[in-house]
Amino acid sequence: MNEVPVPDFRALFEAAPGMYLVLLPDLRIVAASDAYLSATLSTREGVRGRHIFDVFPDDPAERGATGVSNLGASLERVLNTCRPDAMAVQKHVVRRPPSEGGGFEERYWSQLNSPVLGAEGRVAYIIHRVEDVTEVIRLVQAGREHEPVPQAPPGRTGEMEAGIYRSAQEVAEANRRLVQIYRQIELLIARADDELSGGWEDLDETIAPEEMLALVGRLIVDHNRLEAQLRQAQKMEAVGQLVGGVAHDFNNLLTVITGYAALLASDPAARKARVEIQEIEQAARRAAQLTQKLLAFSRKQVLQPRTINLNTVVAGMEEMLRRLIDGHIQMVTLLASGLGSVRADANQIEQVILNLALNARDAMPRGGRLMIETRNVSLEQPAGPLAPGSYVTLSVSDTGHGMDALTRARLFEPFFTTKEPGKGTGLGLAMVRGIVEQCGGAVTVDSSPGAGSVFRVYLPVNDAGEKRTPARLAKAAHAARPGSVLLVEDEAPLRKLIAAILSAAGYRVMEAASGEEALALAAAAEPLELLLSDVAMPNMSGPELVSRLRSGRPDLAVLYMSGYDRGPIGRKALEGGTGILAKPFTPRELLTRISDLLEARRKCAGRLGRSAAS
Repeated sequence: MNEVPVPDFRALFEAAPGMYLVLLPDLRIVAASDAYLSATLSTREGVRGRHIFDVFPDDPAERGATGVSNLGASLERVLNTCRPDAMAVQKHVVRRPPSEGGGFEERYWSQLNSPVLGAEGRVAYIIHRVEDVTEVIRLVQAGREHEPVPQAPPGRTGEMEAGIYRSAQEVAEANRRLVQIYRQIELLIARADDELSGGWEDLDETIAPEEMLALVGRLIVDHNRLEAQLRQAQKMEAVGQLVGGVAHDFNNLLTVITGYAALLASDPAARKARVEIQEIEQAARRAAQLTQKLLAFSRKQVLQPRTINLNTVVAGMEEMLRRLIDGHIQMVTLLASGLGSVRADANQIEQVILNLALNARDAMPRGGRLMIETRNVSLEQPAGPLAPGSYVTLSVSDTGHGMDALTRARLFEPFFTTKEPGKGTGLGLAMVRGIVEQCGGAVTVDSSPGAGSVFRVYLPVNDAGEKRTPARLAKAAHAARPGSVLLVEDEAPLRKLIAAILSAAGYRVMEAASGEEALALAAAAEPLELLLSDVAMPNMSGPELVSRLRSGRPDLAVLYMSGYDRGPIGRKALEGGTGILAKPFTPRELLTRISDLLEARRKCAGRLGRSAAS
């Protein structure tokens, strides 16, 4: 089936066979049909953006003129009642352009002013429709004279009758064309109803011209609303980019702080300052958590799925959530004992909880209760997208105003929001569903008007995750045999720290401040076992450097360092002897990851050697 093209509504309006103006509530002109411009001897550029009575005033030479005052009163009634207002036939004057001698031309108009209501039920536009009845009025006036046009030359009456007949034929043809246009617009509005907001009236019956114009106006309002939401999303994206860049630089600084603090803590000469060093490390950890939240806001964080317990995540956020919700809302947490673990990124799960809690808060402007609950559940039968099995549920419930079925059906759509303009982007719940589904779970909602809402997040239980104790981390950090490492980092303080850590652990380190320097060092280095590289660097990124080095060293182990996101790397590029380490990291974490990668590389080389020998 061929797709119906999106129409150009402005072109349709301007070409409509009738005299129309579209006015703002302050009576400035925003659109005019070609027929109106032709009848008033004006141009679109000359009227758009100007007040209607600045463009079309009364004739200053005519005392007692009432055209402007009567039209102004009608428009005021439309603004006050939000209903159409039909005017009696009114005499108006049309200002002639200077090229045609200037002055004013007298016309008689029948006028109808119809409101177009916005999302809040207020008048967003007024459609001013005009029927020119000048010739009819003149004929009536002539018929009322005691001597009906005695000065008219012979045959003048026949000419007038012929003219009236021709005008009637033209009106009939215009009506026929207008009916065709109405039918086309009916179909377009019905299609736009499916693509935009819904809620249009039933279009099975023919729509009157005034209703049709009102529907077109509502369609324009919906279009403008979507454009405003898009602009808001673009602003949020720009803010996210800024926040992500700041957090990236801050992570580099935190890595230097935590690294030197760890080196000091391991130095026997610094034992007297152990308490102060611990305070530095704790402050750095809190700052690192803050940057992770900033990166989660900008959705640029390095994803680190691991086995986590939702009770721990909720407990860690409880103090922050109590500060964010209003004081007249009671917050309750019910955390199940023996809760199963799940595999997810802790920062993303925090984002899910935060979005659900803030939505619950906004649903209770007059106060209420917000409850966060965790439970173990077992599904014996498939439930929607969920397969049978064991799950952990995170429920966020409120006692707010609730939602109807239509709102629930569209709740997770991007850009859909029930909040006032400027108070929401409509992206929060869409992001919640995306995060949960990435974890193999699902999110449901139960709600009805006046009965509050309950959001339930289902995540599959994962108790088989690797649990690495501090003792195992310390052992792993020094278990592998030292090797040669090419370090590439454009931040000099961070590069100096990492080189010191690796050298102290027995690794042979080659330092480079850019991808170009790294290629030159690698060309003269034999052997080279591991590349430790930043992701985002000037001129040549980490992934580009890896691609060029592995063309001649396919077995080269790679460990990326990133304080931003893994977007430039790609999921597939992290397979086969490649890992990523999120900044900020401690010396222990760095040595552990390098040790693991080198050990895996050597085991793989050993298996290949035995296979070739056999």
